[in-house]
Amino acid sequence: MTMKSIFKPVLKTLLAGSAICGLAVIAPQIAGAFGVGVQPSTVEMTIKPGDRQRQVVTIGNVHKTKTISLTMGLADWSLDEFGELVLEAPGETPRSAADWVRFSPASVTLKPETSQDVVVEISTPYKVEAKGDHRFALLATTMLPELDERGDLSGVWNRYQLASLFYLTLTPSSSDPVVQSVAFNSGATPSLTLSIKNEGDAHARLQGTARVKNESGDVVSETPLSTVVLDRHAREYQVNLENGEAITSGEYSVDFDLDNTFVPQNQFRNTDVKVNPITFVSP
Repeated sequence: MTMKSIFKPVLKTLLAGSAICGLAVIAPQIAGAFGVGVQPSTVEMTIKPGDRQRQVVTIGNVHKTKTISLTMGLADWSLDEFGELVLEAPGETPRSAADWVRFSPASVTLKPETSQDVVVEISTPYKVEAKGDHRFALLATTMLPELDERGDLSGVWNRYQLASLFYLTLTPSSSDPVVQSVAFNSGATPSLTLSIKNEGDAHARLQGTARVKNESGDVVSETPLSTVVLDRHAREYQVNLENGEAITSGEYSVDFDLDNTFVPQNQFRNTDVKVNPITFVSP
């Protein structure tokens, strides 16, 4: 997964966990290799003008021998049309909440198999012009050596960042996702692409299942769906089909069960998202 950033080319941004809609594809492998993690990786809060809220983010070093030092910071963030993370300087985007945030400590040094809490204090202004979502990311940054193909130090140091992504939702607001189209993609790894648009001012968090049936009506593939579509955004969500090798030549149909699990206009109760079934012919 490629991630866009305003930071230097050597920056490698990691997401701890699988919080945002399939965003954390590379994170467990890279973060695990260096023994660093951030929890929670995603924070959703409802806020009111003048609110004061606190969130504790834990930075952990599970490495058995290495001491790791990290510097804490803030950034604005969004997702592009393919759901990839885009980081920008704090306070630069219209929906930034970075100016509302203070955190402590500013840096942490973790001995092997230890962790430390970072306290994030959020003070919402008494006057906020826009309802709906406001966002910021808490970043933990460290410098780590690059290894060559033999596993030895190469002399090059890269900057790595782990992010805890915050959604602050000022109500009343609305999350209004619509699945505009679905396409089947053949090939060595069969997949589906859902084109989704959210016209609301709050993000949509979608969870569900896609079931592929053969001409006899038997389910040959059952694939979990999980993604986020930000407020006033559209995106392409591609998911590889489970048990794709069972999709051989022939005609198939796909049924969907999909819910929006973040629905502020419905007292945050899940709502059904309509997805029309599709048929396709596998070559």
